[in-house]
Amino acid sequence: MFIKNYEALAISPLRKDAIDIVAAGIEAADPEAALRRKTSFDGTVFTVGKKKFDISSYKNIYVVGGGKAAFRGAKFLESVLKDRITDGVILDVKVGKLKKIKCYEGTHPFPSKENMEATDELVNILKKADRSDLVIALVSGGGSALLCKPEKLTCADIKNVTEEFFRRGADIKEINIVRKHISNIHGGHLAKHAYPADVLGLIFSDIPFSDISFVASGPTFMDKTTKADAAKVAKKYGMKNMSFMETPKDAKYFKNVSNELILSNKDALTAMAAEAKKRGYDPKICGSCLKGEAKKLAPTLIKKFSFGKKTALIAGGETTVVIKKEGKGGRNLEVSMGAIGTMPKNSVIFSMASDGKDHIKGVGGGLVDDTVIKKAEELGYDPGEFLKNNMSYKFLKDTGGLVLSKRTGTNVSDLMVMLKD
Repeated sequence: MFIKNYEALAISPLRKDAIDIVAAGIEAADPEAALRRKTSFDGTVFTVGKKKFDISSYKNIYVVGGGKAAFRGAKFLESVLKDRITDGVILDVKVGKLKKIKCYEGTHPFPSKENMEATDELVNILKKADRSDLVIALVSGGGSALLCKPEKLTCADIKNVTEEFFRRGADIKEINIVRKHISNIHGGHLAKHAYPADVLGLIFSDIPFSDISFVASGPTFMDKTTKADAAKVAKKYGMKNMSFMETPKDAKYFKNVSNELILSNKDALTAMAAEAKKRGYDPKICGSCLKGEAKKLAPTLIKKFSFGKKTALIAGGETTVVIKKEGKGGRNLEVSMGAIGTMPKNSVIFSMASDGKDHIKGVGGGLVDDTVIKKAEELGYDPGEFLKNNMSYKFLKDTGGLVLSKRTGTNVSDLMVMLKD
């Protein structure tokens, strides 16, 4: 179990159900299991969806990637393609040792000098590829920060810029529009570096909307946005004196690129609903409900969905937190706390980052139920004041609702379940 304080949390049947339902979603989002479901290899032809690649026809096969599913994806490819892989470089937040592919542990959610050095090595491999080669790119959530090749800025500059956008409440789509236009690896640049080789993009989506060209800021996709769009985002959030570059728009760089969706938030939500039904709940899935300001979300959902006996609301996506104070917390912690005052009796809300880290190392998310609310009352804690000061970590730690977690090795955005018994 990836939840480190499972025994301390699972003190009621309702809590246990909530935790196990989310766990079912994360288990279904295992990158290696997803690749086994979506691909096959008969010793010659590697099939992904409806695409077939005759491995014997390529002189070299290079594997590159960045994101929180990169290592486990690379591990799977080595187990299948074995010595047919020539070389490779991947960046992830947690890595191991592979035979052919070099694995680098990078920083997230903000890039670093180490990320940039590893990305440079990845790009050097891409530049070796020619029209007789195949590049397999593992693209997953977290790749926007792990892959770092700025145009005019340093990685430290990108860290500061990204941090400020987060602080001002920009959503992930807006931030990724900006990232595409200050980078020489995102927004289709990976495909351009690999040209004229064939490129197979294996996409593990953490995007809470349907356009998967935003996953990891779209390194293998022709970008539909422009530098004017990035400038509009910067203006909206009062970010002055930013300059942007245009992303590759020449169709020739993408002529030999195939992008295949391997895993998404939908896979996790479907598994969660099946687990809830197995436990006697009536599941309602909202695949794009987790959006907007975190602390305001739960009351809206409670008002929108009717909660009868044994109801399970299952949601996925990614909220935002407007940081006004110097408190400690995360978006899933604020989602859970935001339910206090409007959630019905005998109910529980559990919201968790599918990668196992809700902004704070070792913290996966937050859980709120009658027990947490009662403890807060005993301590004299006003949840509204704690939220106003961005202090969700202390509130949930002191009231027994903090979820401690290991890294899960995947990332399909955030997962939330609300149960009524």
